[in-house]
Amino acid sequence: MVATAAGERAVPAATRSRSRRAAPRIERAEGARVDLGCLPRLLGYTLRRAHLASWRQYVAVIGEQKLRPGLFSLMVLVGSNPGIAQIELGTHLGIDKASIVALLDRLEKAGLLERCRSVRDRRRQGIFLTNRGSAELEELIVQVRTLERQMASRFTRTEMEQLLGLLQRLYA
Repeated sequence: MVATAAGERAVPAATRSRSRRAAPRIERAEGARVDLGCLPRLLGYTLRRAHLASWRQYVAVIGEQKLRPGLFSLMVLVGSNPGIAQIELGTHLGIDKASIVALLDRLEKAGLLERCRSVRDRRRQGIFLTNRGSAELEELIVQVRTLERQMASRFTRTEMEQLLGLLQRLYA
């Protein structure tokens, strides 16, 4: 044993390495069940798996070439709040200023939305859907609602409301 500066006894390196020895290397049986350890009890892991499942279903129904879920959310906010400011969009989507500008640039370039300078405050730009953006959003909302019904079918109405409420508490 070695004394530390605080007067405590430290375990010699040789003893530490023996106590952390790796498990014997035996080939796993083919088809053996995978032990997930603590992962299923971790919120982050479970949220990530749920997100991936949701993303795969979104892509399967809507396609990768259409608007991604984040851009869809942005367009819903713009469609529901004509003239909304960039800062408000970023706040309600949890996106920083630089990222929101890049997303708006992409949607503006695609002809789905436009920025209009405010007559009251020339520093502020209101964000509006174009006619094309409104039409595309209406079509996407129908598809997303169908997808949401499929995912929600695994829960009762009460369970779904509870799940949404619990998840919203994480970011509220």
